[in-house]
Formats: sequence, structure tokens, C-alpha cells
Amino acid sequence: HKVAVIVPFRNRSEHLNHWLYYLHPVLMRQQLDYGVYVINQDGDGAFNRAKLMNIGFNESLKEYDYDCFAFSDVDLVPIDDRNLYRCSDHPRHLSVAVDKFNYILSSKTAFGGVSLLTQQQFLKVNGFSNTFWGWGGEDDDLYNRIIHRGMSITRPDAQIAKYKMIKHGRDLHNEVNPENAVKTQKTAENIDTDGLNSLNFTVKEIMKDVLYTLISVDVRSP
Repeated sequence: HKVAVIVPFRNRSEHLNHWLYYLHPVLMRQQLDYGVYVINQDGDGAFNRAKLMNIGFNESLKEYDYDCFAFSDVDLVPIDDRNLYRCSDHPRHLSVAVDKFNYILSSKTAFGGVSLLTQQQFLKVNGFSNTFWGWGGEDDDLYNRIIHRGMSITRPDAQIAKYKMIKHGRDLHNEVNPENAVKTQKTAENIDTDGLNSLNFTVKEIMKDVLYTLISVDVRSP
């Protein structure tokens, strides 16, 4: 399994250090051939988590022929090594049971936090939408894309798929965007024209660390 772990990022260095400290040993024990890509949104415009994921997919493939992509928030740390960061025949949702939500799945359509897709699956849904600025909605839209393309999602058992969430407040310029909920109703209209095939950004800097590759990008915030 050649796995690219994609982490959308801005101004969360403390969380990143914590995440790297815990994740690397887990991924190594799982004997994965993996690389970590931290995609840093430059500037202080509205945050776009989904677009950073798309960029991470594109940029990581320039370095290595990854066949599996783990899209992970920087504040989620798995508790059990049996929660495998490996892709399967279906898109996979890993962060099933998070301590913040009393280890209960928030909804049957939840697909945020940590999710895995093969390269083929991600291309099939045209990646994430690029138009979700601010907080919320982009993972619901991705779930809709998966269903719209005739696929379904799988999850590991909740006893295994447990996560600790690193406590934090809402980030500046990542406020809840009420427009995002409306957009999730229009997935079918937008899937063919909004995603990997409409991605525009500028790479500002690539910094290679022993533990990860940091790619700073201008996502062209509105």
C-alpha cells in the first residue's frame, strides 16, 4: 500500500507536532509505504479545507505513484493500531468514534475527519469541490459525490476506529459558512465541472522535513 497522508493546515503548529508524534509510530507499525503531506494555506483569507485536499492529491502524485490517499484533519489521533490506514474496494471512513462525540458516529452519512480513497475512486468523483469556503459541508458533498457515482462507503468497527481529538477553538477565518449547506444540495449539478478538473492554485514554497513535506499554497481566497 503506497499511502499519501494529506493534512490540510494553517496556523496549527502545536497540533501538527502532536499529530506527527503519535501518527508516525502507528503508520510504521502498520508497515505502510507512506508519505505525509501538510498542505498549508498561505495568507489569512477564508479557509478551504477541500481545496487543500485536492492540492495534496495532485502534488503528492508528482513525487511518487501513491495508490491510496488518507485525508486527515490535524487534530485527530487514532487510538488503536488495528484501525488500518489502507484503502479498500470502497471509499472508507476511519474516524468513526471520536472522544469529543462520546465515541458515537454523528450520522450515517458522516465522511469527515479521516477518510480514505484510492486514486481511482478519487478521480471517479472528481475529487472534492473547490467552492466550500469557511467551515462545513465539504465532506457531506464528497459523500454525495461517492453515492452519485454509484459507490458506497465502508467503516471499520467502532471499537477499533476510535480517535482522540486535540482540543482547540474555532480558527480565525474559518467561520461556519451558511452557504455551504445549500451547496451540498447541488452535488449532482456540480460534480463534473467543480473539482480536480477545475483546480487552480499557486505553490509558494515546498519544504521537506524528515517527517513530512510542507507545501504552502495560495488557494486564491475570494
